[in-house]
Amino acid sequence: MDNQQESILLIATRLFEEFGIRRVSIDAVCKELRISKKTFYTYFPQKENLIEDILNYQKRNVYEKFERLIKNKNAIDSLIIIIKEIKKDIEATPQTMFYDLEKYYPKVFDRYIEQKRAEVRVGFEQNLRQGIAEGFYREDLDVELVSLFHSFQIKKTFDSMEQSPKKYGKKRLVEFFIDLMIHLIANEKGLKYMADQAI
Repeated sequence: MDNQQESILLIATRLFEEFGIRRVSIDAVCKELRISKKTFYTYFPQKENLIEDILNYQKRNVYEKFERLIKNKNAIDSLIIIIKEIKKDIEATPQTMFYDLEKYYPKVFDRYIEQKRAEVRVGFEQNLRQGIAEGFYREDLDVELVSLFHSFQIKKTFDSMEQSPKKYGKKRLVEFFIDLMIHLIANEKGLKYMADQAI
């Protein structure tokens, strides 16, 4: 990716997050960057291409950040770091862009969600296998089903709990989620490690 393409992605992301995808035209992006539409279309033939590249760019940056954060960490510490970082990212992400994405670009949205869900499953399966190899997770875990449960059901449950009439603090929900996951997958050694970390 060259500098011009990255500049377009960064400026368009800022505009989409501030005003929503639908309200930001290609003209507005070009005007902000002081480039011609011909230059823009060299990189992105359609607005949908720009949106998909923004989503992939953001996703790649998040995964690179995760890799740095969990480098040389054991499976339990890695899982806790990732859960907390995902929550932080969700809280910091303006919802206007994703609202427009789901409403006006459903095919792009569905592809993005499906890819993200598949990548989360692969990452979680790797974490589970690492935890089993390190002796922190149960050896009898059904890695495929646990990662499927994690990628589908937990997010729905978490979202429902956040929207319940009685409001619960984000920190409390994150800690509950971590505790739930660890008790589902950890063996005695893993639970002792968790207890020792809390001291």
